[in-house]
Amino acid sequence: MHLEPSQHIHFIGVGGVSMSALAEALNKQGFAVTGSDTKDSERVRQLRLAGIQVYDGQAAGNIDDADLVVYTTAIREDNPELAAARASGRRVIHRSELLTMLLADKQRIAVTGTHGKSTTTAMIGSIFLELGYDPTVFLGGYCPNLVGNYRLGQGDWAIFEACESDGSFLKYRNCSQVLTSIEPDHLDEHNDFASLCQAFANFVGTADPDGFVVYCADDPQAVETIQHTPAPVISYGMTSEAQITAQQVAPRGDAVSFVPIIDGQALGSVALPLVGQHNVLNALAALAVAEQAGLDVVQAAAALEHFAGVGRRFEQIGRVNGYRIIDDYAHHPTEIRATLQAAKDHFGRRIVAVFQPHLYSRTRYLMDEFAQSFQNADVVVITDIYAAREPPTDEVSAEQLYERVRSYEPDKLVRYIPTADDIVDFLLETARPRDIVMTIGAGDIRQVAERLVDTAQQSQDK
Repeated sequence: MHLEPSQHIHFIGVGGVSMSALAEALNKQGFAVTGSDTKDSERVRQLRLAGIQVYDGQAAGNIDDADLVVYTTAIREDNPELAAARASGRRVIHRSELLTMLLADKQRIAVTGTHGKSTTTAMIGSIFLELGYDPTVFLGGYCPNLVGNYRLGQGDWAIFEACESDGSFLKYRNCSQVLTSIEPDHLDEHNDFASLCQAFANFVGTADPDGFVVYCADDPQAVETIQHTPAPVISYGMTSEAQITAQQVAPRGDAVSFVPIIDGQALGSVALPLVGQHNVLNALAALAVAEQAGLDVVQAAAALEHFAGVGRRFEQIGRVNGYRIIDDYAHHPTEIRATLQAAKDHFGRRIVAVFQPHLYSRTRYLMDEFAQSFQNADVVVITDIYAAREPPTDEVSAEQLYERVRSYEPDKLVRYIPTADDIVDFLLETARPRDIVMTIGAGDIRQVAERLVDTAQQSQDK
């Protein structure tokens, strides 16, 4: 199926980060676009300002004029719009299928892995943009370099995130690929780690034999998985076996500096305006892509110094009462450890961490791993689980995670605080000058950081 501008495309759950990007992109290309969402949000308001009709709530009548209906895995089969679309015989496709059609005539680079997809995608897109390749990019967060979470370019290259959460990344066939890491996650969809690993193996098996697969040599499962690809491979990482690696990694102001080593040859020192070794790895992945795509790697390394990051990835929200407030999207134990380690290494100060678990299933499957991921935090607040697409359950709770954290670190100040207002009050009482206060999670915990800034500033202004 090909996309035709005469088609009316309707998005169920259009306010999601990936769906809103596709809706706005197609609207700019002249398609008739509508959508619906159960919640108002900044993205929904932006879509309406762009001239897209977005229905409040979801009802069968919303799809009456649609030729094509787009959904995500978060939309259940009993959703009234999805059920009506199927019953009427309309063409119904997953978001991943639509993205595949939109990018069909591009040289595509699909970025996947448990960690680092958004940042790595944004880095690659920013390098291609700065070096004049005018890429098309789709990613799961706002990037200032791209002025949004997507851009439509006229160049030959398209760089996009390929999410493994529901297996839909298998729709992206004959692409070059980046594989950042493979760890247990999304086991509600994949049942067990072995099945998840098989999904990644199936994915790399779909790579373009005339393209390339970039993978992290530090990740044992990634190393094993790339044995299944028909494409040429190139490795990056901190291990000496990696083809692209880094030396002299060290904090430098609000950046991290490192010297990229490509096939044994050192480039000049790079000051990446992010923190943490995990972001050096993301940068090495981007340089590996640039090298494989035929870009000038010296220019690509220089472009990294202009990278402005991705929203909610170690994003500095403000400084009040003498402490710095940072928001981070980390929602997996490995990501929490990485971001807290980065904060401790970079700032060397006391860290107050507020964590909102994301998904009941993830919290249940990885309870012990989560409980042991706060070693670098001096104070820990656990708040209620953000359910996202899942229905409420009594099988797991934030209070259980709180108790588990306390059992591992009984001498640490750990609190369970369910409401945002009470968290803000606790932080105002507990945080000290020079502290690093971090809100962590993939839900709406950022609101606590923003409210803390506003409340503290109002108090100072009185």
